[in-house]
Amino acid sequence: MTLTAGDRPIPIGHHIRRTFALAAPIILARAGIIVITTVDTIMTGWAGADELAYLALALATQVSLMMVAIGALQAAAVMTAQAIGAGDDAMVGNVLRVALVHAFLFAFAILIITPFSQDFFLLTGQNEDLAAGAAAVTFAFAVGLPGFLVFMVCNMFLEAIGRPKAGMVVMLAVNLANVPLNGVMALGWGGLLEPLGAEGATFASSILRTFAGLAILVIVFRSTARGGRFLLSAGARQWADAVLRLGGATGRQLRHLGLPMGIAQGVESAAFATVVMFAGLIGANDLAAYQIVTGFVTLTFMMAVGTSGATAIRVGRAFGAGERAAMRHAGWAGIGLGALLPVPVMLAFLFVPETLAGLITGDAQVIAIAVQAFAVAAFMLSGDAGMGVALGALRGLGDVWVPTLLQIAAFWLFAIPSAWVGGVALDLGVSGLFGGLLAGVCISFLCLAVRFQVVSRRS
Repeated sequence: MTLTAGDRPIPIGHHIRRTFALAAPIILARAGIIVITTVDTIMTGWAGADELAYLALALATQVSLMMVAIGALQAAAVMTAQAIGAGDDAMVGNVLRVALVHAFLFAFAILIITPFSQDFFLLTGQNEDLAAGAAAVTFAFAVGLPGFLVFMVCNMFLEAIGRPKAGMVVMLAVNLANVPLNGVMALGWGGLLEPLGAEGATFASSILRTFAGLAILVIVFRSTARGGRFLLSAGARQWADAVLRLGGATGRQLRHLGLPMGIAQGVESAAFATVVMFAGLIGANDLAAYQIVTGFVTLTFMMAVGTSGATAIRVGRAFGAGERAAMRHAGWAGIGLGALLPVPVMLAFLFVPETLAGLITGDAQVIAIAVQAFAVAAFMLSGDAGMGVALGALRGLGDVWVPTLLQIAAFWLFAIPSAWVGGVALDLGVSGLFGGLLAGVCISFLCLAVRFQVVSRRS
């Protein structure tokens, strides 16, 4: 079967191969980001079920805020891909400068509200011990956000210009250092520090996220300064414009695209975070089990994030170059690939759930709850991935507001009420919570796939 882009016949296999070639290092880099949190979860689980509950509650809020920031900054990747497709190299450099400024602003905003986290947890009905322990972890997480958001901006820039391996290498180095540093700070390996549990694990990861941001910033400026193609070595005037005027017209475009992207990213994260609150109301063991399953779901979703990023770049370039057929087919190839990649993990969820849960905790009650939840979460993986890639394809077209509204409707009109009914009202526990999320994911995937079909044909 062949498809056409302009006057050139292009086999469908070409789109799949190009998408996967670009997606593979992005997937590894994104997976590395989540592996950091997974290691935190494992080390914290060894420190005790209470520490794991602190971590789960803290990540529920901090990861949601972080994902809003990352979602908004993804507009820079779309704008970069479109500018490359249109041959506008100067715009590429300008987008990077403006995105870096916005990364620091987002991180600063999260740092400002973090001290109020304990009051927020108490307002949601959590007990005082859980709220206090989680609040300490939220601060430990927030201090690493400036460096991490810088890493994300620079990494997305490198991905958009066709150099995705640099971020993968940085994340590999960070993950190799994370295990021993977690062991020292969370569990007191070597007797160098008193064991700090969840707080220590999170501080260790924040240190390494900051290192990742500094390392990739050096890589970006050294690599582009030699070629000078994207004019990144700008003078004081260009940087002053990016800082004092928030990028002017480029900044306004970034915010115009980024606001709905951030909201869309935050909607799903906030939905999972809200369900964490439900799990906390059920019991500490249920909250710990929910965190275990969510950790594996999130790690699996990094395949979708990588495929989504690659699809957005390929669709954006075709859009910028005016190649309508290539734009459509790149989008559908990415969506199909994204839905297929999680199938092996789905089988692991169904057939070896005890082994997966046992990697995190030795608590028999927590493992039993997690095993039941894995059986439901397994059927969510492909739909969740397809949904994420469909969002990326639509972002490549610059279509952001309608997909955001579809996300809001799917998760807050269907997923959250269903999770409450299943997990709390009907007393089905964590399995009921994931059943509600499954409903929202399936509805969202269907709506976004239809939306891409409509928009790609009229763009």
